[in-house]
Amino acid sequence: MQTTTDREREQDLELRLRAYERLADQPYWPGAMTALDYSLVLAMTLALVIGFYVWGV
Repeated sequence: MQTTTDREREQDLELRLRAYERLADQPYWPGAMTALDYSLVLAMTLALVIGFYVWGV
C-alpha cells in the first residue's frame, strides 16, 4: 500500500527521469564543457603554476 509520500516521491522521480531523457536526446547539454573550455582551463593552470614558480624564485 502506497502512502501519499510514496506517490509524491514516485511522481517526482518520473518527472526527473523524463527531464534527463529529454536532455539526453539533445545534441548539446547546457553547461557542458567543450574542448575549448578544457584547453583554457589547462592554459590558465599552467600560467598560474609558472607564474607562482617565477614569483617564488
